Amino acid sequence: MKKVLFIIIFIAVLVPITKATHIVGGELNYLYLGNNNYEIRLTVYRDCFNGVPQFDDPAALGVFNSSNVLVQTILMDFISLDTLPTTINSPCVIPPTNVCYEVTTYIDTINLPPIPGGYQLAYQRCCRNQTILNIIGPNTTGATYYATVPDTVLEVVNSNPVFSGWPPPFICSSIPFSFDHSAIDPEGDSLYYELFQPFDGAAQTNPMPQPPFNPPYPVVTWNPPYSTADMLGGAVPLTINPNTGLLTATPGPLGQFVVGIKVSEYRNGVFLSETKRDFQFNVVPCVNLTVAALQAPNFSCESYTASFSNSSTGAGTFLWDFGDLTTNTDTSSLFTPSYTYPDTGTYTVTLIAFSSFNPSCNDTSIATVTILPAFELNTTALNQPCTQDALFSSVSSLDSTGTVIFDWDFGDNIGTSNLQNPNYIYPDTGTFNVTLIAYSPVNDGCNDTITFPITIFPEFTLNSSYTVNPCSPDAVFTGSSSFDGIFPVDYFWDFGDQNFLSDTANTSNANYSYPNPGTYNTTFIAVTDSPACGDTAQLQVTIYPDFSFTHSIQNIRCTYGVDFIASSTLDGLVSANYNWNFGDGATSISQVDSHFYAGGGSYNVTLTINTANGCNDTYTTIIEKEALSEVFVPNAFTPNGDNENDILYVRGGIDAMSIKIYNRWGEKVFESDDQSIGWDGTFNGAPVDPGVFVYHLSTHCAETPESFKKGNITLIR
Repeated sequence: MKKVLFIIIFIAVLVPITKATHIVGGELNYLYLGNNNYEIRLTVYRDCFNGVPQFDDPAALGVFNSSNVLVQTILMDFISLDTLPTTINSPCVIPPTNVCYEVTTYIDTINLPPIPGGYQLAYQRCCRNQTILNIIGPNTTGATYYATVPDTVLEVVNSNPVFSGWPPPFICSSIPFSFDHSAIDPEGDSLYYELFQPFDGAAQTNPMPQPPFNPPYPVVTWNPPYSTADMLGGAVPLTINPNTGLLTATPGPLGQFVVGIKVSEYRNGVFLSETKRDFQFNVVPCVNLTVAALQAPNFSCESYTASFSNSSTGAGTFLWDFGDLTTNTDTSSLFTPSYTYPDTGTYTVTLIAFSSFNPSCNDTSIATVTILPAFELNTTALNQPCTQDALFSSVSSLDSTGTVIFDWDFGDNIGTSNLQNPNYIYPDTGTFNVTLIAYSPVNDGCNDTITFPITIFPEFTLNSSYTVNPCSPDAVFTGSSSFDGIFPVDYFWDFGDQNFLSDTANTSNANYSYPNPGTYNTTFIAVTDSPACGDTAQLQVTIYPDFSFTHSIQNIRCTYGVDFIASSTLDGLVSANYNWNFGDGATSISQVDSHFYAGGGSYNVTLTINTANGCNDTYTTIIEKEALSEVFVPNAFTPNGDNENDILYVRGGIDAMSIKIYNRWGEKVFESDDQSIGWDGTFNGAPVDPGVFVYHLSTHCAETPESFKKGNITLIR
């Protein structure tokens, strides 16, 4: 039924804005009826579960000219809906029940008088399922279903193509899919098929625009890596045969995907119009309703009878073929049969599970079973010579299957292993009972246990050491091995004395006297015959020169000090301790030292030397320290020519001096730097008058600091 535009505006005010995520797909077709009248069919598919709104009632169809200007709006009444069957592209798979599609077709008739460029028809709705994977923002993306009516200058009579069928809503992941997506054209025009990028449409704020928005229309945005060339992903992208409309793909990822299919019509090589279908695929995992599944023992040991398990599903009856080529009676219809084979060998077992609802969905499963003689297990053990390491190996009759489990117990309450050929280092020596249990976890009767002893001897090790007698060239060597007392051991010493060929010994313990001091590389060798073990040790022996020492004790002039110096023939070769006892309670551990006594006297000095190689000696001596004489200047003298006390000298032991004498007016009357030159009581060659004079004296002796002294001198005539 047709309505005028002002009614559309009134209805649009009454219709609430409803946000929805339910649009699944649709298409727009028209059929020419004559006299410029066209029957319009708008088919819309919606999701029964996602989104709340029902189908539009009415649905607004926009009619636009070639300049994208709205010519009229047709409001198409909702008539009824139908629910699509949940089909899938496999007769042996149950479609999911968590997706439901409803469909309705709006039908109306409009008159479209000829105009230049023809007409554009469009219907818009928002929004799509939010779970769609291959476009961005599906819950805010709408859809536009679109068709064109060509200019009558091209053709007066034309109807656009109509697709023959709707694809199944479900397709199987990783299973090749094909669908005849061909169309029928009422005028028999030539058709060309291709994929296209579907149109976007209305928005959340205006989900069912009345009238629809003007063309041109934007397209949906692909979510990478999806594209028009690869709408589903997977091993084989979605393609359509341009001539036949055969749609094929091998989808990969699970989920919901938007797909666009377009068919164009040509008459006498001239393009007229096209039909664009926008729909949604649901890619799901597919499990056949009927699945044949058997479990056969890989191997059977000690028995020719094999038992089979059946875990098939969806089957009503079964047929077993046990693969025994010697007879035609090796079959069974039991659910879990067993079969006794005539001999050892490998047999192919076949199970056919017959579908209880569709003969074309029968399924077959194949397995093999090998009948073996009694399970056989062999082991060997090998001691690694001269170590506590043992190598174990085992061989079983099922090794080639890779299904044997090995359980070793090395008998020392510590070591275990699940390797077939393990290596184990025993922490202790002795005889141990090793146990190996080998079995197949999937085959009854395939097992064996072996127990055997193994003796572990000590690891062959060599010990060697030496000592040198203190202050002598004699060295004592000691050697041993971990095999002493267990196996005969041969020992050999080479003491490293290159000057003699006889510097050897064939015993574990030996002595050798080195003729000269020096460093010698001594070699110690130990070998055994059975087991054949051996080892070598290197010792570096140092022989020092004969021990002797020297000393020096020197007085320090002008003091009570003494320099003490000691040395020995081992200085620089070994460390030594020098201990001085200076006889006045003071000691020192320095090899060279100076000591200052409190005064003169007799002192018992002792030097004790101990070296790191055990040499020691003691030296004792007595040193005498005389009292030091003081510097003395007489306080009076009588220069009267009687040869007694006529000259004033500076007395005492000094190395250098300087004396200056002044009269009472501060005039210097005498000066001398020579202790042997004294004052004779004259000044400028003339005797001075008696009186008191002042002297200033500085003296210096050896390493002692310079000293200064002043005083009075009385000159008497």
